[in-house]
Amino acid sequence: MQHRPCHSRQHSAVPATGLILGVLLAAAFSLAAAPAVQLARDGTAHHSVTTAAQASPRVQAAAKTLAEMLGKISGAKFQTTTGDGQRGLAVGRAGDFPGVNLPLKSDPKDPTLREDYVLRSHANGIWLVGNTDFAVEHAVWDFLHRLGYRQFFPGPHWEIIPTQRELSLAVDVTEHPSYYARRIWYGFGPWDYAAAPYADWCAKNRATSGIALNSGHAYDGILNRNHVEFHAHAEYLGLQNGERRTSKFCISNPGLRRLVVADALAQFAKNPDADSVSLDPSDGGGWCECAPCQAMGSVTDRALTLANEAAAAVTAKYGDKFIGMYAYSQHSPPPNIAAHPRVVISIATAFITGGFSVDQLIDGWQQRAKVLGIREYYSVNTWDRDLPGAARGGRIQYLKTSIPHFHERGARFLSAESSDNWGPNGLGYYLAARLLWDVREAGDADALVADFLDRSFGPVRQPMAEFYKLLTAEKRPPLSDDLVGRLYRRLDEARRGTTDAAIHARLADLTLYTRYVELWLDYSTASGPPRQAAFEALIRHAYRMRTTMMIHAKALYRDLAARDKSVAIPKPAVWNIAEGKNPWKSSEAFARSELDDFIRDGIARRKLLDFAAVAFSDNLQPVTKLKLPDTPVGSMGIYSRGTRTYFTWVEQAPAVLKFTATGGLVYGNRGPAKLDLFPIAEPEGKVVAHAEVAPDKAERAVELRTTFTGLHRLEISDSAAGTQLVWPAGQPMTLQSSADAPAALHGRWSLWFYVPKGTPIIGGFAAGPGALVNPAGKKVREFDAKPGYFSVPVEMGQDGKLWQFANTAGQRQLLTVPPYLARSPQELLLPREVIEAEGRAGR
Repeated sequence: MQHRPCHSRQHSAVPATGLILGVLLAAAFSLAAAPAVQLARDGTAHHSVTTAAQASPRVQAAAKTLAEMLGKISGAKFQTTTGDGQRGLAVGRAGDFPGVNLPLKSDPKDPTLREDYVLRSHANGIWLVGNTDFAVEHAVWDFLHRLGYRQFFPGPHWEIIPTQRELSLAVDVTEHPSYYARRIWYGFGPWDYAAAPYADWCAKNRATSGIALNSGHAYDGILNRNHVEFHAHAEYLGLQNGERRTSKFCISNPGLRRLVVADALAQFAKNPDADSVSLDPSDGGGWCECAPCQAMGSVTDRALTLANEAAAAVTAKYGDKFIGMYAYSQHSPPPNIAAHPRVVISIATAFITGGFSVDQLIDGWQQRAKVLGIREYYSVNTWDRDLPGAARGGRIQYLKTSIPHFHERGARFLSAESSDNWGPNGLGYYLAARLLWDVREAGDADALVADFLDRSFGPVRQPMAEFYKLLTAEKRPPLSDDLVGRLYRRLDEARRGTTDAAIHARLADLTLYTRYVELWLDYSTASGPPRQAAFEALIRHAYRMRTTMMIHAKALYRDLAARDKSVAIPKPAVWNIAEGKNPWKSSEAFARSELDDFIRDGIARRKLLDFAAVAFSDNLQPVTKLKLPDTPVGSMGIYSRGTRTYFTWVEQAPAVLKFTATGGLVYGNRGPAKLDLFPIAEPEGKVVAHAEVAPDKAERAVELRTTFTGLHRLEISDSAAGTQLVWPAGQPMTLQSSADAPAALHGRWSLWFYVPKGTPIIGGFAAGPGALVNPAGKKVREFDAKPGYFSVPVEMGQDGKLWQFANTAGQRQLLTVPPYLARSPQELLLPREVIEAEGRAGR
C-alpha cells in the first residue's frame, strides 16, 4: 500500500460573506482561481443541485440532502436536476461528468483513493465530485461544513443549522484523508435509540473508513465456524498443562494452519466486497506449550506466522485484500520475522507487555511491517464510568498531540474504543474526527474549540468555556463536591444569560450529565444500605436520560452491578427487561422545574473550596538547616505501579545510590522495572545511571552511580507491574503530591510533610481513609472514603513543623503547603525558597 501524502486543504475555502476578513486576506492568493459563487440571496436560489442522469441512488440521495440543507440555511428552494456538470452545484462521481476535468486521481485497484474528492467553484457553479459514492457524501458534508453547518454530537440538540440569507462560497480543495480508517466506536455498543444518531454523526463528520480493516480478536470466531473440524482434531487446540483445550491454537500444526487459511478464503468468498478479515488471537493468555510451538519463537512470531500464511493465500486468490492483527497483550512485542505486505498491524495503546512504550512498539514493528495502524482507547466505560476528565477521548491536548504523532510515525489506520458518553467526551470525539481526516487541523485545535463554543452557546460561551475546561483538562479533576458545585454554577450562569431555546436544550443535556456526576459521587462514597439506594438512584437517572447520549447508559446498566458486589439489581429490573415491565425504567421527560431543582440544590449542597492554592518550586534541597526533630520512620506503601518519580540528593560525588528492588509484584509479563537517574545539574537532562529489575518477585540489589552533586530525579517505570523499592534509612527520598503531580500510593502508608511558618490553613484533596496528625500527635482530621477537598486550620505553635498523614489509604494532594512527602525529616527535601524563608524568620 502506498502512503500518499495528505492533500487536504490545498487551498483555503471560505464563505464569501465578508464575515471572516482575516481568513479571506490570508487565503487571497490561493483563491485567485476560485471565484465566489452566489448560491442564494433573499430567499431565491441562484443554482440548482445537479447530478448525472446515470447517478447512483446514493449520489442522488446526497444531492437531495444538499438541496434540503441549503434550503434550511438560506430560506431558498433549491431544485435537483440532471445535467452534464457544467452548471449549478454538480454532485457526482468522477466518471459521472466526462466533460469536467478535475485534479482527482482515481484507480479502482488503490483503495486508499476511495474517499478522495474535489470541491471547486467556477464561473457557472461548484463541483462536488468524488471517486466513490462514499467520497461524494463526504464532499456534501464538507461543503455544508464550510457554510457553517455542524453536527457536533449525535442528536437534534447538537445540530447547528446557520441562518444566512445571502449565501456564497469560494472553494478549491482536493481532499484525501490522513487516516484510511477513522473508527470511533462504542465498546458496549449503542442501545436501540443511539444507533441511528451515532451513524448519522459518523457520516456527517467523516468518522468512517475508506478501507474497512477488521482486526478484532478472531480465534474464537474461527473455532465457532469450524467446530466440527476442531472436534475431530483436538490437536489443533493449544496445549495447556498437558491438555489440548485453549483457543490459542497449536500454530505449529500444519493442519491447523491449513484450516485457518481456508477459513479466511471462505470469509472472502462469502463476502467478496470485504476489504479484510482479522487473524488477531483471542483475548487473554493460554498460548500453546508444546515443544514445536515453543520452537517457532515468540508468541508474536507464532501469531504473525499464521497471519502471514493467510495473507499469502488471500493475495494469491484475491490480490487486494488485507489481514488485520493487533499488536496487543502477549503478542504486542515486535516480531523476529517480517509481516506479509498485506498484513496490517494495529498497535494497541494499552494492554501491552514486554516493558515497551507505544513508541518503542511502533519503532520495532516498523522494521517488520509495511502498514501500521493504532488500536486506541478513547473511553472504556469500566475504566472511566463517564466521569469528567477520566478518559483520554475527552482530553484535547492528548488528541491534538497523539493523532498527528501516530500519523508521523507511519500509522494510517486508527480504531478507537469509545463510549456513548458525549457529555464528558463529545468535544474530544468531534475534534478527533476532524484531526483523523486531516492531521494538520491539530494546529487549529483552539480555533475548533472556539467554534464549538460560539456555535453551541453563543452569548453564554464564556461560562460554558469554563464548564468545558473542567471536562477536557489534560489532568483529571478530582471528583468532589467542589467539582460538581463548579459545574452547576457554570450551568446556572449560562441558563440565566440566554433565552435561546436551542441553547437551553443543550444546557439541559449537560445539566442531566452533571446530575449524573453528582449521583455517581454519592454512590461511590456510600456504603451499606445507603450505597444500594444511591446505586438505584444512579441507574434510574441514567436510564431516564439515556436518549441525550451524554452517558453510556447501556454500559452502566449492564456492567456496574456485575463489578460492584455490594449492590444488586432485582431480577425484574435487569437491563434487558423492557420498560413497562421494569420498575427501574422510565422515559418520562425531565420537566424544566426538575432541571431548576437539580441546579439550585446542587449549588446549595456542593460547597466550593475555602482556600487559595499556593505555588511552590521544585528546586529542592535537604532540610538540615531547619533542625527538625527526629520522628518515627513512616512508610510509602507496598509498591509503586506505572511511573513513580522520587527526588533524592547527593551531597558528595562521585556517589553510589544503593537500593533493593523487587519487580513483578502484580504482573509478571509486562517486562522489567526500569530505574533511571537524572541529575538536575546535567545540562542536557540525560540519564546517568540505568538499571532493570526482572518481574519475578525476587529481591535484587541495585546500584546507581552519579558524578553529580545536588538534586537528582529517580524515575521508576514498570508498566503497572508492581515494584517495591527499599533504601537505607535516612537517604533523601521525597515524593511530590500536588494537583499537577499527585502521588499514587498503594496499600496503607504514613508520610510526613512540612508546614511553613505563618501558614494559616492546610488545604488539599483527599480520597481514601486515614488521619491527619499535627506535631503534637493529635488527630486533627479523620478522613473517610469520600473524595473531596479539605481545609484544616493550623493552631498557634503548630506551624514551622512536621505534620503527618498517618495510616492512610488512597490519594492526598497538598495545595497550600509544600507538596512533598517523605518517611522522615532526614529523607525530606523542600523548596529552597521555603528553607531560606524559614531562616529569615529565625528558626
